[in-house]
Amino acid sequence: MWPASFFYCRSTHEQSILPSGLSSQGASDMARPHTCFIQAQALPWRNGLYGGGRPNVRSKVLSIDKKSGDSTCILRYPEKYRRRGKEFVRAHEEFFVLDGSIKINGIEYGKHAYAFFPAGHVRRDVSSHHGAVLLTTFAAQPTVEQGEPEKGLYDKNLLVEQINTLDIPWDPGLVDPQLQAGVAIKALRTDPYTGETSFIYSSAAHRVPPKGKKPRWTHSMIEEVFVLDGEYVFADAGVMGPGGYVWWREFVYQGPSGSIPGFNLWVRTVNGPMHNIFEKKKHPMNWNPKYRPKLPADLKRHAKPYIPAAKY
Repeated sequence: MWPASFFYCRSTHEQSILPSGLSSQGASDMARPHTCFIQAQALPWRNGLYGGGRPNVRSKVLSIDKKSGDSTCILRYPEKYRRRGKEFVRAHEEFFVLDGSIKINGIEYGKHAYAFFPAGHVRRDVSSHHGAVLLTTFAAQPTVEQGEPEKGLYDKNLLVEQINTLDIPWDPGLVDPQLQAGVAIKALRTDPYTGETSFIYSSAAHRVPPKGKKPRWTHSMIEEVFVLDGEYVFADAGVMGPGGYVWWREFVYQGPSGSIPGFNLWVRTVNGPMHNIFEKKKHPMNWNPKYRPKLPADLKRHAKPYIPAAKY
């Protein structure tokens, strides 16, 4: 059982005064700008990983801090991929397997497997027989070095070596009471120092607000979202399908939101534990909103609306 303080533990109504240096458009430090939302399918594949550490993979960068190099990417490892020899990354690396499987240090990571490797975690042998696609975050530019890290870089307290999410149960008790009906969570990680969290968040179909109205909301921290399955509707931004991605800056209001078919999301909080802030006013829900994303320029030029596959 995860502690009560794990996720969605706090929610408040909107505040009349925001913290110093912030506006209703988000933090003044826009290291990674607000992104709501981009479909990953619209972005081009690039050869290699920025920083040069994994030349044989292909990548899509969903968001990045161009100064520090921290990012969220999709990495595609080809069939018969193999890399031997001790090496480590000078950044925390977190990944969730979207498709295929990959073996690292003798541990097999299949579809929807999860891991968090602290900076300095040594990889001795990495392979993928049939290829794999990983949603991956780096806490800094992923500089890869050979051998063992110097003393003090690696923090074992941060290691989550493997979670097979298909084997763990859903827990509805971890959800904010204001969002609880019909949803549940699979806990993946809580940072022991910052309270940052990673989890899977799932909803049954017909997640419809009472009387068709719901407040917009925001957070005191950053929320990152990737749609694994289903659809998630932002009434003010459009309909997200599988591959939809959000980097939701603090104190930026979005919504209302919901889902008719239900959804399965990978979610991460950055700069603290989950804290929802709801408006008092409720807005009508629009189930077919026009695609009106809020995107940085390098993503905006690729943006395309989600088009569901034909069902009949």
